[in-house]
Amino acid sequence: MEIRILEKEEQQSIYDDAYKMLEAADNEFVPPLSSRSSSTQRNFSENLKSRDGIRQYFEQLKNQRFAVAYEDGALIAFVSYKENYSSAEIHKKELPNIYISTLIVSPSARGKGVTKALYGRLFSEYENINIFTRTWSTNIAHIKILEKYGFKVIQVIKDDRGNGIDTVYFKKVHK
Repeated sequence: MEIRILEKEEQQSIYDDAYKMLEAADNEFVPPLSSRSSSTQRNFSENLKSRDGIRQYFEQLKNQRFAVAYEDGALIAFVSYKENYSSAEIHKKELPNIYISTLIVSPSARGKGVTKALYGRLFSEYENINIFTRTWSTNIAHIKILEKYGFKVIQVIKDDRGNGIDTVYFKKVHK
């Protein structure tokens, strides 16, 4: 397995494969990616399927950086992230930072340490700066991974993604 952080000018080479991965994983997300306007959307109460599927979401990802995992030359996973991101939940005083917006591992590569390898690469590349992400409260597998790697809950937005489904923001705590 090869893990790389792509330079901006290299990213276009993965767009077709990344788009296919997004389409395949659409309904694994809460809400589905196709019902979102961007990877940093803050209001999930309007859960409407887009007529263009995940295209709008994907177009937003193109403005981000990518860490990728390849196996035998094929893209098997990616993480998209924003550098120096601020929002109502992530304040400017937290700069410099990265905000991990999307993580997708192809089903055939799951359970093989790909997520660990991607996070490890990001941690070494962005050592000693703040790393943020968010997920939904019923995404237990990902929450366990985040906690294992030193992420701590910094904010919970109750019922943000539906009845009983909260949005949970995390920050990586450096040792």
